[in-house]
Amino acid sequence: MQLSLLLRLRPFLLAGQRSRLALYIALLLASALLAVAVPLAFQRTVDDGLAIGATAVALTWTGVALALGLIAAGAAAVANAAGADIGGRISEALRLALFEQITAQPYAFHAQSKAGAVVSRLTRSPSAASNLIQSVFGTLIGQGVLLVLAVVTLARINVIAVVVVLAMVPLFMIPLRLFTNRIYAAGREQTAATSEAEHFLTERLNVEGAVTRHLLHSHPAESAAFAARVARIRTALVRRNGSFYGSQFFTSALAALGVAGAYAAGTLQGASVGQVVAMAALVKLIYDPLVQISIQGLGLSGGIIELERIFAVLDLPVQQPAGNRRLGAPATRLAFERVWFRHPAPGTATLPDLAADTTTVGEHDWAVADLTFSLVPGGTTALVGPSGAGKTTTALLAVAVHQPTRGRIMIDDVDLADLSPASRHRAIGMVTQDVFVLHTSLRDNLTVAGPEATDDQILEALHRAQLAGLIDTLPQGLDTVVGDRGFRLSGGERQRLSLARLFLADPDIVILDEATAHLDTLTEAALHNAMTHHLAGRTLLIIAHRPSTIENADRTIRLDHGRVVAIDPDRRITR
Repeated sequence: MQLSLLLRLRPFLLAGQRSRLALYIALLLASALLAVAVPLAFQRTVDDGLAIGATAVALTWTGVALALGLIAAGAAAVANAAGADIGGRISEALRLALFEQITAQPYAFHAQSKAGAVVSRLTRSPSAASNLIQSVFGTLIGQGVLLVLAVVTLARINVIAVVVVLAMVPLFMIPLRLFTNRIYAAGREQTAATSEAEHFLTERLNVEGAVTRHLLHSHPAESAAFAARVARIRTALVRRNGSFYGSQFFTSALAALGVAGAYAAGTLQGASVGQVVAMAALVKLIYDPLVQISIQGLGLSGGIIELERIFAVLDLPVQQPAGNRRLGAPATRLAFERVWFRHPAPGTATLPDLAADTTTVGEHDWAVADLTFSLVPGGTTALVGPSGAGKTTTALLAVAVHQPTRGRIMIDDVDLADLSPASRHRAIGMVTQDVFVLHTSLRDNLTVAGPEATDDQILEALHRAQLAGLIDTLPQGLDTVVGDRGFRLSGGERQRLSLARLFLADPDIVILDEATAHLDTLTEAALHNAMTHHLAGRTLLIIAHRPSTIENADRTIRLDHGRVVAIDPDRRITR
């Protein structure tokens, strides 16, 4: 399982960095070769120099050993830097792949997932995976090469010492088998607990959370809830570290026994002093990698867990790819043809560890059923009905946030599902009742709807939305940061900001879902006049409860329990 996961990283590892990877491996090999050569140089220092009183020879070989050691350390340092660069690039590629995969998921995925857990998957998991790559190459491969070279070199000096050293190797598997399962279990619990804490913080550490705490005096309860989550993280971390350090103790103790055995073998066979010195260094070069490999192997559990979490997301199916058709002329007609839609059951559109509600139930009732109607081309259609009738769901189907379970939605003579995203964006736009404002400047909040918009176009859109006067009240004008969720703006200003976005996008068909619900009567009247002027001749679908908003509609469609119960083509409002 772990090997298969690592192999799945190959495209990210090789993409555009084969030369870096080749340099990294070459440096690891060079560092290992030089490290093994150092003990042989010290053997010459003792046997060819000190043992016979040849001081110059001893100093020469000591200098050689020192130079080799410095070069080996330098090669290792450069290799580590190269490994960090490769790991960072892999982390970057994984984050981009995760972002593309998550943003390609349907609305139901985001509705059913914990936001904090999704953010954690994007931020923390790739970093752990990149550290895993560095450990695999820098420790498992680098130390593995050093181990092999040290064994071969020691065998040339004393075969019995190699036999004694290698006889201890199988014992290294005992602590690994004993502790690995415990470390993995504790690591998974720690990861799950951390993800839950991150979601808790994401929900509460924002403007709405601060207001709610103040209004409900919920701070004591929230502090207790967060303390429980932190305690869960601590408990898992203590369990994981206890198992890790227990394994480290056993492997280190076995390495000490192996070194003692090698000394004994050399002494009994009458090795020279220089050979004993070299053997001591080589045995250390054998056991140090074994200890490091065993410790790193246990430490890799966190990276493996995060890698599993990454590929669980990357393996999610994505909704049907958008079409590539374009409209040859401005769109005027929108029609629902026997459209049925139901929301997925809780927990079925996301991963279990991301799900906000893991309860699985049977299929829900239809949110909308057998919808068949059309908007008045170039005119205004009102969509009315009680709360929960399916009005907003119908609007979200019209802009492809939801996809019909059955039936189809036509824009002119093209199925909405066959349109390219750019054509769909150009053909139809929507202003929602709840406006999401980004924690950035007013300008950036507007240009999300029109990235190429000039300042003149932005100001014109604000003027149309009855929001031009806001600029004079902001300290940096368009470049003023409006704060988390737009806390510097009133509810009416946020709603008019959404209308300004619509004017910048300039779609052919416009859907207004309670677009003036937060406005006072005078502002609503002024905005209504502005929309009547600027949206004249466009096809409009208006969802509203105020009779004044829809009194001049050319057609009124009434929904109840997701079904059309009346269509009034004579401008009479059925209540």
